[in-house]
Amino acid sequence: MKKSLALILAVVMILCLGLVACDNGATTASEMTICVGPYPDTIDPALNSAVDGATYVIHAFAGLVGYEQAEDGSLKLVPDCAKEFPEATATEDGKVAYTFELKDDLKWSDGSALTAADFVWAWNRAVAPATAADYGYMFDVVDGYAAAAAGEGELNVTASEDGKSLTVVLNNDVPYFFELCAFPTYMPVKKDVVDGNDAWATKAETYVGNGPYKVTELNQSQMVMEKNENYHNADAVVTDKIVWPFNEDDSSLLANYKNGSYLFIDSVPNDQIKTIKADYPTEYQVMGQLGTYYVSFNMNDPALADFTPEEQISIRKALGLMLERNYICAEIGLADQQPANSFVPIDMTDADGVTEFVATNGVNRDGKGYFSVAEADYAANCDEALALLEAVAQSSGKFTVADGKVTGFPTMTYITNEGTGHEALATYMQGVYAKYGITMQIEVQEWNTFLDTRKAGDYSFARNGWLSDYNDPISFLDMWISESGNNDCQFGKDGHATYAAYSYNGKDGLTWAESYDKLIADIKASNDPAVRFELMHQAEDMIMSTGAICPIYYYTDQYMCSDSIDGFFASPLGYKYFMYAGIKAE
Repeated sequence: MKKSLALILAVVMILCLGLVACDNGATTASEMTICVGPYPDTIDPALNSAVDGATYVIHAFAGLVGYEQAEDGSLKLVPDCAKEFPEATATEDGKVAYTFELKDDLKWSDGSALTAADFVWAWNRAVAPATAADYGYMFDVVDGYAAAAAGEGELNVTASEDGKSLTVVLNNDVPYFFELCAFPTYMPVKKDVVDGNDAWATKAETYVGNGPYKVTELNQSQMVMEKNENYHNADAVVTDKIVWPFNEDDSSLLANYKNGSYLFIDSVPNDQIKTIKADYPTEYQVMGQLGTYYVSFNMNDPALADFTPEEQISIRKALGLMLERNYICAEIGLADQQPANSFVPIDMTDADGVTEFVATNGVNRDGKGYFSVAEADYAANCDEALALLEAVAQSSGKFTVADGKVTGFPTMTYITNEGTGHEALATYMQGVYAKYGITMQIEVQEWNTFLDTRKAGDYSFARNGWLSDYNDPISFLDMWISESGNNDCQFGKDGHATYAAYSYNGKDGLTWAESYDKLIADIKASNDPAVRFELMHQAEDMIMSTGAICPIYYYTDQYMCSDSIDGFFASPLGYKYFMYAGIKAE
């Protein structure tokens, strides 16, 4: 699996370096201004679930494992706080243990000592119910997770008496465990400043990390990071200061980039992409991402409460089939996206580490996905959508369908965050549904409000997207277990928890917890790659059968990076790395 990750990253990595020749090849910088998004919802490593927030976190914190850029431009896993990658050892009870030896003299940004006990405390905090971390379930591969998540015990993670080594016991060997160790949720936080202080990650003076940079200023307008002299690899950090202005207005972002105020922006105005491509051929970049842009439906949507669960599924599927994904990619996305007919994206490998997971997806395992995205099949998709709605109209008696028009259908509200591309898609959807007599209202929300609204399930359907956390399809599937903080569709929650209509392992009439949650648990307990991947295909079948996840396109990452920057790299996981970047010497 590690080799597969390196292969994918080598193929899709696009770098913002070497674009302009330098006399001596040296780089130098005292300060860079970089914009990757709006004011973050949180930059607590345990609570963050947004890509922009993760970019901030990886500059302020360091885990046992990290990423570096290889000479060939690919991304590789490397030991960070750990001295080396440990070997797995079998325990007497059939589990697997890893013992990480920490680098010598590790310190927090305030100069105090960092020990293995800090990792133990941080990991247990991320799992504890009181923390309510979105990513707590990422520790379910660790022995003791169930008890820890219930607040009745701790993870089977221990620190040596001298604090120089950390031993973690897994239920079984996990092919992507080192990638988990590089994920922000697995990074340590300092107990003395975090424990009992819910606001610790909102103030520069208490935002104590152990990474390449330390936060010296944090307000609603910007965050300033300065080189952390206590970072174990501080000598490799090039730029003394990074200023991160918070901005989500695409037009403002581009204006600031053009006038030189920003050296990097992570989005551009959708309606200016063609011009930008022509005017900035080396600075406008599009790279592949392991991700899917989709529409999520709330399983407990009050607007559909009067319909049976089966009727709700038909309605959701019909609304999804009415969308022409080729048009969306060509006229709205404009960044080489591919139409999506599955949730797990392209470039995610299958059991053999070479074949793509999508090559054997779909209920027939024929790689044709869950509906056709061929342009020639769009009319047939629309006909199928109308047939589904007509059947619901007849069974429910709550609206009518005649001559291609729907009358009396409940009004539904679509929420999205700000952004010219997101808003353009919402307007397109509104127009498509209006042609059939369906009224869709659009509500554009500020980023943090949008995240909270979606997470709380206070919506009908919403703009959504997911980037992989590591190169394994389970990263797209375990987020939908009942208690996941990333379960925006509300599967198995509230009223829907009583809907017993799912099947697994030869049993029918199961709840979401009895079927899907159990399926995910079996995937994580399996050491047989063929079995694991077949079960993951079954998991995707199940979530797609609900109609609650409506894939639109497979993500690409578009950004603008100044030709003056050398040493920057990005990953298909969406993170941007500036810790080893600087300004090219003139």
